Amino acid sequence: MLSSVSEIRTSMLLESIQPKSLPEAEDSGPGLTLSSLRLLAPLLCLMLAFLWQVAQQHIVKHYGKLEEFVTLVTEMVPEVLSSRQRTQLLLGLRARLVLELCRNESTADLVTIQPHLDKIHYLTEYAVHKEVLNDDELEATESNFVELVQTLLEDPSEREHFFQEVLPVHYGPQYDTAVQVLVWEFLSRLEELQPVPDFTQTAAWLSAAPSVLEECGHTIFDPEALKTLLQRNQHHGNLKNSKSPSRANQSPVN
Repeated sequence: MLSSVSEIRTSMLLESIQPKSLPEAEDSGPGLTLSSLRLLAPLLCLMLAFLWQVAQQHIVKHYGKLEEFVTLVTEMVPEVLSSRQRTQLLLGLRARLVLELCRNESTADLVTIQPHLDKIHYLTEYAVHKEVLNDDELEATESNFVELVQTLLEDPSEREHFFQEVLPVHYGPQYDTAVQVLVWEFLSRLEELQPVPDFTQTAAWLSAAPSVLEECGHTIFDPEALKTLLQRNQHHGNLKNSKSPSRANQSPVN
């Protein structure tokens, strides 16, 4: 029965994650258009912000994008997360995505879900090989999760019971918080490793690539987006005279 299957569950992998104080969503006034945001924030910052919102708002349909990003970055920059944190986060995201697919009639079929189960199996085998987590615990968790998914796909009444009674307990606030903690650690560490350059550093890069400089002149200037951004900054008082030292005093032409 489903009740016994869920006793050993993927969520147990996240139970060791200690809760911590995470930033709450801030009221920043009326939202900006994407064009204005692209003027204000570097692309990497926008990507990180998007992924944080996915975790913070539990937007499960985008968990695949978040997992793909984490996978790519941790393959290129392994020190961003420990092997244990990486395994916990990737399995946690993928498992929650699978359950969401099982919830919806249009995606609750083995053809759709099998590639995701294959991915979970690959992550499990990798973790066992690298001795990241306890072998027996991890393999039992995967086996029971696969059995749970099969039950959800084959038995509509059990599926209804699971999503009404079981999921809110085992994959509810505690699970979501554990995912958020890992995502916050990942994004914060990545931000530290990828500092945002100022305009002088960026100008130096452009000077070394004339073709890119020319392309920038044709693509980056959006008058309406700039107008919206400046009006917003005026409204919030960000354009008032500052008493802090001006970068203009450091001009290379002085």
